[in-house]
Amino acid sequence: MRELDHRLLPLMEAAEILGTEDLGEAQRLARIELRAAALCPVCRLLLRHVSPVTPESRTRDLLERFARWERDDHSMRLVAAWIVLRGTGGT
Repeated sequence: MRELDHRLLPLMEAAEILGTEDLGEAQRLARIELRAAALCPVCRLLLRHVSPVTPESRTRDLLERFARWERDDHSMRLVAAWIVLRGTGGT
């Protein structure tokens, strides 16, 4: 069994939050998620907390930048989408 590169773990975790283990599919889902977020004033405000993202960024760590009342399943998906696209160069 091939050992997973530990640098891919945050990216794989983010993909899993989006509902897939395939990075190509995760990019597609992330684009859909962020396209919808761009239409929502609340989501656009949430995304201000997420930049900058590094390849080592973990979803839950970035979510901690949000105020407690801003943290929910939807904001977790937004952060995961941001990580998938930033971590794979899929923007």
